[in-house]
Amino acid sequence: MPLVNTALTLKDLPPAPEGKTGWPWTEQSEPLPDKMADGSDWPRISIVTPSYNQGEFIEETIRSTLLQGYPNLEYIIIDGGSNDNSVEIIKKYQQYIAYWISEPDKGQSDALNKGFQKATGELVGWQNSDDFYYPNAFQYAGEALHNHQEYDVFYGSRNYLNLNGDGLLIKDTHMSVFNLEEMIPNTNMSNQSLFFKKRIFQDGNFVDTTFKHCMDHELFWRLIFKGYKFIFIPQINGCYRLQPECKGRQTENNWLIDTIKICKTVYKNTQLPHSVRRKAWLFIRGTCLDNYGKLRLKLFRQSLYELISFGGITSLDIELCVKYLVSFLGKNNLTFLRKYKKYNIIK
Repeated sequence: MPLVNTALTLKDLPPAPEGKTGWPWTEQSEPLPDKMADGSDWPRISIVTPSYNQGEFIEETIRSTLLQGYPNLEYIIIDGGSNDNSVEIIKKYQQYIAYWISEPDKGQSDALNKGFQKATGELVGWQNSDDFYYPNAFQYAGEALHNHQEYDVFYGSRNYLNLNGDGLLIKDTHMSVFNLEEMIPNTNMSNQSLFFKKRIFQDGNFVDTTFKHCMDHELFWRLIFKGYKFIFIPQINGCYRLQPECKGRQTENNWLIDTIKICKTVYKNTQLPHSVRRKAWLFIRGTCLDNYGKLRLKLFRQSLYELISFGGITSLDIELCVKYLVSFLGKNNLTFLRKYKKYNIIK
């Protein structure tokens, strides 16, 4: 398993494809010295990239990892048996990849766990095959580990590159100093710019494969419940690409299912502050009301039953109770009655 033990530059990598310019095609991070400022070794960083049919983007992911100018790098790619040009691209860079495989798997979570089990770095990052790092991210991660040994997870900033609409680069302002309330319903941290201490995986904390979309959110919360410490390092920066085939665009229903499961777990954890648990409950309540508002009455009642099942009958309020009774009028009757605005409870 070859490790990158010297800072790579553009001259070390295959030339950029025709027409590709800028980072990470014709630009690189400034190569770091072999030692840190105090003479100690740079901590080894392992990066795991799960991949499946992302040949259009994976080369940018690979180059953004290798061109960090970082002198102690282990890169692992777990491909799920792509049938596009992904494997061809991986082979272009394989002399700098510590481990890669292309075989059918059980999905992204399964691929991640395979990679995490292979990783030997003191810090372990996860970058999807359609996302990428910005320059110097590894330098800031390595320095953060060196300067903040008491922390276990180091996370930073993130941009959105929207290829579905105007193609603009958008700063994600939700990334912020660690705050539990800011993690509901979406977390204020992201795998595109996040590094775990190795001991997290040595302790047996892997991705829950039952989650189809929010496996990262669930892992973050599980680590919080277990007492691991998080710190925000804004200089660690990555990019999340919003493109037609990305998971964030195609699994909105899975996002909701996963998020409700996470919010239930948060609400039931009585060790958390009341404000955090209440925000989780309010999100679940909001999904109930959304189902009612869209006249998905059977689903509304099912979600209400779920709310009672983990929060008890006292988790209901008057509005939910009244709308529960009204829901039995049926979709047609409610549609008719909604024409009369004075019946506010019908809305």
